[in-house]
Amino acid sequence: MFRTAKGYFVALVIAAQCLVASQVHSAIEDYVTLKKSAGVSPFELRDQDNQAFNLDDLKNHWSLIFIGFTTCPDVCPVTLANLEAVRAEMGLRMSPGRIPRIVFLAVDPDRDTPVLKEYLAYFHPQYIGLSGKVEQIDSLIKSLDAFYRLDKKYPEHRDYDVLHSAFVAVTNPEGEMVAKLNPPFHPHKTAEYLTHLIRGVKFDD
Repeated sequence: MFRTAKGYFVALVIAAQCLVASQVHSAIEDYVTLKKSAGVSPFELRDQDNQAFNLDDLKNHWSLIFIGFTTCPDVCPVTLANLEAVRAEMGLRMSPGRIPRIVFLAVDPDRDTPVLKEYLAYFHPQYIGLSGKVEQIDSLIKSLDAFYRLDKKYPEHRDYDVLHSAFVAVTNPEGEMVAKLNPPFHPHKTAEYLTHLIRGVKFDD
């Protein structure tokens, strides 16, 4: 499915990036530093290689956690592409070890799990995709003060939409959420904000 749709995804991402880049937003409105860091509760999920991923794996790194689903037609692919552009901008400002990882929390496990690895490969091979049992997804969602809903009309419904928070959660090496990034994730401004944020917090190499 994704091989035949590859051209569509590429065209969509490029067009959407052009649209986002043309929008003017204030950095003050787009980025929210929490007054007090919020601890993330323990969770047990699986990554795109079916390896266990839990709270300990979230620690010792800066991470950008984005909530989405693999059948998302627009917001998710645009955001994933923009976040990689942010990482590229940050590479001009700091060492690679301090640049945040991208973590894609896929909240539609029935449809996401079988294709998550192939889906993320279209964006960047180092992206981390997470999914798993609903209760474990819900635990992480709650810690991030986020939201999602599978808009199913009936149990056998397959062609349903997923509603979810659009912000990206920033977590520090202690496994705490310290900031939220709101759309449109302008690469230069977002990289500048994250660089200042990371340099202002003690980092344990």
